[in-house]
Amino acid sequence: MKNCYLIVALLIMGCHINAQVGINTDNPKSTLHVQKRAELTYPDGIIPPRISGDSLRLKEAAYTVAQNGAIVYVTSPITTPNPSDFPKTQDVITTGFFVYDAYYTHPNSTQGVWNKVLANDLGMSKATYAAKFTGNLSLVNISIGLFSSTFNYLPLSTTGTTVTTEIASSQIINNEYVVPSTGIYHIDYSFRTGQGLSAQLLANNSPGIAIVKTVGTGGTAVSTLLDYRVFGGVNLLDLSAVPLLNLVVINLTLTQGQISHIYKLNAGDRLRFGLVQGGLNLGAISDKSAELSIYKIR
Repeated sequence: MKNCYLIVALLIMGCHINAQVGINTDNPKSTLHVQKRAELTYPDGIIPPRISGDSLRLKEAAYTVAQNGAIVYVTSPITTPNPSDFPKTQDVITTGFFVYDAYYTHPNSTQGVWNKVLANDLGMSKATYAAKFTGNLSLVNISIGLFSSTFNYLPLSTTGTTVTTEIASSQIINNEYVVPSTGIYHIDYSFRTGQGLSAQLLANNSPGIAIVKTVGTGGTAVSTLLDYRVFGGVNLLDLSAVPLLNLVVINLTLTQGQISHIYKLNAGDRLRFGLVQGGLNLGAISDKSAELSIYKIR
């Protein structure tokens, strides 16, 4: 009898079956149709292969045109991305679902890349934030040892007539922007005092705008400079010695600046946006304005 069972099994395995496959259903509606179970004690869903980013990188050569559209779930990002030697996994820098695009062409003419399947929230992502600051802003003073002069940062948590929050975000905590998830972010930050000009030359102690990133909390927190732009200055030509002209020399310092760039940030990074005071007398300036927008690209 065992031999009969074995022969039947071999016959079934050897047959070429053209059919639709149904799981938990006798009437499949597509090539593969998975129906939920009625029992409340059984979880439903489809679990794709789970793999670390480093393991996926080791399998780069296995993915060709035949694997176009393959889906995996990355459990941990690549430890050290290497786009030059491993271009297919260059964007596997976070966890989540990834789909393989076999026809993506890199600058070196090689093909294939893993793209992350982004979550689609119907509203604004919690990573997005936009606000304008005008009037007599009360900047927050902090000493972090990164500059030779005082760093005064924007009071992001403040509400009132001086702040217009265009896109609110739950990531604004204690006047800082806390990065919600690892990825690539675009930041546009501008700051201006008065009308953007000062009748003094501050070349020896130039003011500017800066973005400071802090990692960690408490005694282990480490602050570094994410970006910095020095205000420029102009020293007008002295023509007072030229007959008939009698012009007066005027030194001007630009008291406005802008940072617009993309950055790779990690979940939990804390950002402050502010002004490096330099030689400016902020107490004598009642008119300060700033604009800030942040959004995650991927």
